[in-house]
Amino acid sequence: MAAFFVYDEEERRGNPMKKVHLEFTPVQYQKLVEALFLGGWVTNTTRDDLDEEFESLRDYVFQHYKEAGMEGLIEENQEIGYKDLNVDYESTLLSRYIDRYDEQVFWEKLAEKLSDRELVNLEGPIAVPLNEAQILKKLALEEEIEEDLHINGLEHVKWERK
Repeated sequence: MAAFFVYDEEERRGNPMKKVHLEFTPVQYQKLVEALFLGGWVTNTTRDDLDEEFESLRDYVFQHYKEAGMEGLIEENQEIGYKDLNVDYESTLLSRYIDRYDEQVFWEKLAEKLSDRELVNLEGPIAVPLNEAQILKKLALEEEIEEDLHINGLEHVKWERK
């Protein structure tokens, strides 16, 4: 898997202080806050330590919450100077986006893993990367498994202790 990072010419020449100025309506700002929260949740949930660059960006954007009229949605801890989403607002975002995402990804990943296992059971050791015939077989198995999971849930999924 390739990783792509885009930096502007100024930054490549050693001028990281160049600024980009954007203007947001309050609604756009709120969507940006939500995107940063959700992105931060995905970025940091599986990490041992926070992605500091991501957190720094979030903190920078959250500084402007009063201008956008988000006083009830973003709260400030005066003692440590930290701004964060109101617990109820955070819960709403988690249930609206993350819970649905997790549910969808769970079933897709389960079907993918089960099709991998079934492909090995049917054909023995498989090529890495898969050849074209194996890819087609795997996709057909995934589709079949997804349909079964949709109808039967986990009823046909077995785990055996060895």
